[in-house]
Amino acid sequence: MNKQFWITAILMALSLALGQAHASDTQVNKNEVPKAVLEAFEKAYPNAKDVEFEKETSNGKSVYEVEFKENDREREVLFDADGVILQIEESLDVKSLPEPIAKAISQAYPNATIEDAEKITKPDGTIIVYEVEIKNDGKKLELELDTNGKILKAEQD
Repeated sequence: MNKQFWITAILMALSLALGQAHASDTQVNKNEVPKAVLEAFEKAYPNAKDVEFEKETSNGKSVYEVEFKENDREREVLFDADGVILQIEESLDVKSLPEPIAKAISQAYPNATIEDAEKITKPDGTIIVYEVEIKNDGKKLELELDTNGKILKAEQD
């Protein structure tokens, strides 16, 4: 059962990541965002600053990404058109990466410097993946890792 759970979780994460990778996005004004999205966002993040909106198409449906800063953290929250949160991407201090993530990176890329880190979660706080940008031997790479530190994707930036 535990193995089946992790396989399902990884497949869902990959599906979300691939869906986002193929999504088309367009910057939009606040007045172009559905009222349900604005209300849900303002209720969930009343102290948000530097707010920007994008409309995307993912799996044939319109979704809205809201990028903002709150308490010195950058976040991107993805909403469906009805105002339901689909996922949350939050910047992390690279020093606060969990041990399995940091260890996996140092083992796979011993000369790497971690430059940027984010975690992507479900609305309930369950972590889907970590996205980490590293510099290794003069090249920038973006890594995607599961919560156990398994590298799911590595692409040159």
